[in-house]
Amino acid sequence: MALQRALEAAFPPERRLVDDPLAVSLLDQPLRAVAKASAMPVLGRVIPALYDIGWPGPRPSAVARTRLIDETLEQLVASGTAQLVILGAGYDSRAWRLPALRGVRVIEVDRLETQRDKLARLRHGGHDARAVSFAPVDFEVDRLADAVERAGLDRSVPSVWLWEGVTNYLSPEAVDRTLATIKELAAPGSWVLFTYVHRGALDGSTHFAEAKRWTRSVARAGEPWTFGLEPARLAAFLDARGLTLEWECSTAEAGRRYFPPVGRSEHASELYRVALASVDAAA
Repeated sequence: MALQRALEAAFPPERRLVDDPLAVSLLDQPLRAVAKASAMPVLGRVIPALYDIGWPGPRPSAVARTRLIDETLEQLVASGTAQLVILGAGYDSRAWRLPALRGVRVIEVDRLETQRDKLARLRHGGHDARAVSFAPVDFEVDRLADAVERAGLDRSVPSVWLWEGVTNYLSPEAVDRTLATIKELAAPGSWVLFTYVHRGALDGSTHFAEAKRWTRSVARAGEPWTFGLEPARLAAFLDARGLTLEWECSTAEAGRRYFPPVGRSEHASELYRVALASVDAAA
């Protein structure tokens, strides 16, 4: 994701959907060289195209979902939400690059080794991480509630729980435990903003031209997709867990919203999806 954001940031300002000045400093040296080369006039057009040949679908989908999530966060913060919990934060940079999050309590949740590596890269790049609280968690084995409360979660304050690019790598049990914890901890007026993959891409019940290559690619990388949901059943799935679906859309829909106005023709995927749910007021 950091590489995809770095490639996007290399587009001319009038054509980019996401600006991430931190992304390059979060990359390993080989990928950093690729990202810097993409800022050159000719290579800037060639490198994203070559990336898409090897990994069809992920880059446009990542860019579209990032833009959609950024805008949604900005809207929720503007409406009064003053706390953000990023689940499986990885190398997310929103706490630094989104002005709307200044003054918002941000808690990042991920594995300890990932957080240590990220902090080292941030410091090496001269970025101050003191505004973010880090909660080390392995979603499969650790208690999320204990970790976020130690990190300073205020249970009386409405919050946004951002869960981007994570659910498709978890077990159904881990997904349920996480949603139950959010339901337990989140104050009324809170939100869950998350991504998921269409279950049909995993079991073959729905045809997506890019599904086979995409699922094989993540499996070869050692991170196979293990969880998906049916969009038509998403509202019922969330309702059973004390959440109310507000909207959901594919990254393809988001791409059709964002790419054409800046003169771009990339196509994101229908199988990768974004949803916003509100936490039941009884929570």
